Amino acid sequence: MNAGTSRDEVPSATARYNFDRLEQSIEFLIKEHERLSGEREALVSELVDREHRIATLESRLEVEHGKRVTAIEGVEKVLGRLETLRASVKDNAEASHD
Repeated sequence: MNAGTSRDEVPSATARYNFDRLEQSIEFLIKEHERLSGEREALVSELVDREHRIATLESRLEVEHGKRVTAIEGVEKVLGRLETLRASVKDNAEASHD
């Protein structure tokens, strides 16, 4: 073996600089990954909260819709009775004038 092969050489300043640059890039990527992972967790948590809120609001909307239908039916019954009463009063008034 030759003692002067490239494997046996001490890294030059340029090679060391490249390793420093690589190390800085890797550290940056690790920090970004950690930051983005935390942000993702926060967003997932917010999404779960919003989905729960939507489900709750949809349930309340369904209940309120049921109440509205019941109220409309009640009003329709009252109006029907009033119309019957009005017709009865009108018939009685006409009969008493005859």
